[in-house]
Amino acid sequence: PAGEVMLRAVRVLQQLQPEFDLLNYSTLCLAVQVCDSDTVLDPACTIEMLKVLEEDPMVGGVGGDVQILNKYDSWISFLSSVRYWMAFNIERACQSYFGCVQCISGPLGMYRNSLLQRFLEPWYHQTFLGSKCSFGDDRHLTNRVLSFGYKTKYTARSQCQTETPTQYLRWLNQQTRWSKSYFREWLYNALWFHKHSLWMTYESVVTGFFPFFLVATVIHLFYRGRLWNILLFLLTVQLVGMVKATYACFLRGSLVMIFMSLYSLLYMSSLLPAKMFALLTINKAGWGTSGRRKIVVNLIGAVPVTVWALVLLGGVAYTVYCETQEPFSEMEKALLIAGTVLYACYWLILLVLYLAIVAKRSYNVLD
Repeated sequence: PAGEVMLRAVRVLQQLQPEFDLLNYSTLCLAVQVCDSDTVLDPACTIEMLKVLEEDPMVGGVGGDVQILNKYDSWISFLSSVRYWMAFNIERACQSYFGCVQCISGPLGMYRNSLLQRFLEPWYHQTFLGSKCSFGDDRHLTNRVLSFGYKTKYTARSQCQTETPTQYLRWLNQQTRWSKSYFREWLYNALWFHKHSLWMTYESVVTGFFPFFLVATVIHLFYRGRLWNILLFLLTVQLVGMVKATYACFLRGSLVMIFMSLYSLLYMSSLLPAKMFALLTINKAGWGTSGRRKIVVNLIGAVPVTVWALVLLGGVAYTVYCETQEPFSEMEKALLIAGTVLYACYWLILLVLYLAIVAKRSYNVLD
């Protein structure tokens, strides 16, 4: 684990300099940079993060722009790449403006060393509900910085590339694991709301409760007995996704961000049940941590998605049954047909665009 590697590195340096104790060691260097084993660092990433720490003594940690190295290996890694861009260059950039980035990602981060020494041991030995925490160490490390009242920042000038799962089930296991650490750290983070900008409180509350609100909304709509409600919901989800994706296209200057709208359905169909499952099994840490390229043999990550799919299909079946009890009016038929055609065309267009991008990429590689 990254935490163990960093702790051992600090102890090795202390052994090389035995005249320095743990507190005096903090004067040897300004900052400690962290990264994952599969991270490819940009040559300028270190100096760019160091600049942020030097500009303000109250900045305790800073993260950079994490990009996907293997984004064309599969559709899931491709969607992850556009999601990463949105997460770092919009969401964390916004958090950075208020000095409260809530997770400095493990692949690329830097911490003020004098501050790090104050909580390195308790951070490494973190427990939750009696069990030692084995993942989410980057989020907890960020929370430790915030707990002392220090700011956390993000800089897009510091960049790296890292691998992401290319198999759906491996990606699902990763997201479930991250969701567990998110809920665990949300409770810890809430203790320090009063030390930071009101934005941190607002965003934490909204993002923390949003999945539960969405689950209740979806179940309510799918079991109300109206097909139009379901179709309107699906259209609205994609419309909101398109608005966000269009904004990202202009901001990045790349049409590829239009595929961010597809992530909305991935969130609804997969991430949402994964989050609920993560909360129910928050103290279980014995699965979902094997290497990214290893063939998935643990199918437990598919359980919540399967259950969620059955719940939704049950709602659709119930709705169809209710609708057959009364004949459709001509207006209702027209709206349903128009909405269905519009939804199908949306998916067809984006599918063709995706295949065109993959084909172009394959041609360039062969060329």
